[in-house]
Amino acid sequence: MMMAEDEAGKQEEQDAAAVDDAPRKRATSRKGRAGEPSSNGPDPLAAKLERAESLLSEGSHADAADAFTAVATAQPDNLRAAVGLGAVLFAQGKYDAAEKELRRAAKLAPDSVEVNYQLGNTLYKKGVYAAAATALRRAVELDPDHGPAYLVLGEALNQMAESDAALEALEEAVRLVPENTKAYYAMGIAYDRKGNHDRAAEMYRLSREVAKTG
Repeated sequence: MMMAEDEAGKQEEQDAAAVDDAPRKRATSRKGRAGEPSSNGPDPLAAKLERAESLLSEGSHADAADAFTAVATAQPDNLRAAVGLGAVLFAQGKYDAAEKELRRAAKLAPDSVEVNYQLGNTLYKKGVYAAAATALRRAVELDPDHGPAYLVLGEALNQMAESDAALEALEEAVRLVPENTKAYYAMGIAYDRKGNHDRAAEMYRLSREVAKTG
């Protein structure tokens, strides 16, 4: 009888210890290994990245740059941070810095349409037309319906005096975005360089007319 009572007493002590220990175990489970954030808690870097993208869309470039830089510093392999930082630096006219970030992004995702387009656009702004054309050709190869990439590709080829290739790209830009006034104007430049001034005048006229209707 005493043995049964002793066993019952021990069981009650074990049950009480288990109840007392439960909150500590749950806290340990939530925390994980020492120094790690809770697996169920919010990710502060993800929140900062979303905020950075929102700031960029709002035109708050300085604040967006700070937020993107914070994420890129903490996570150098974060593609969204690299692309976003490249975009905001481009918007600020800091083309050298933008190119650096976008080339880093290109190493992370060489087959990204957006990365190739943004890199090509940045190189075009820097006047590095051959390298710009290479990136933009890759962008339209990956996405044949990317009108903005065809436009900048045509403009880059115009700068390289490759008028026939420029016209091919610009015709695609117009096919995809018929109201693209810049594409018509660039086609006018290409036809002028080919000596077809009547056709060039027609393109300039179309550019003006589309701009008025737009």
